[in-house]
Amino acid sequence: MSAKPSAEGSRQPRPQETRERNARIAATARAHRFDSAVAVPFICECSEARCEELIRLPLVEYTSVRDACDFIVAPGHQVDDATIVRVKDAVWLYRKG
Repeated sequence: MSAKPSAEGSRQPRPQETRERNARIAATARAHRFDSAVAVPFICECSEARCEELIRLPLVEYTSVRDACDFIVAPGHQVDDATIVRVKDAVWLYRKG
């Protein structure tokens, strides 16, 4: 698992860092009044340091699945030390531990 320095200088795992980036993407989309039914590109939150896969979800679905899991990943991707809790067509949902 790869960890990068955060803005505060501490190191955190890629899935957590990417989850925070996706939260900022969702907040920006809401601030710009994106239609909640239009798909927004989010970044796969898997553990692979070089993953560049995009996951397209409407904001309303992103909010719904975000409440149901810790990490949202592209189908077939994995999160270290996490378990799949739900498989959907466009995303796999993982829970820590």
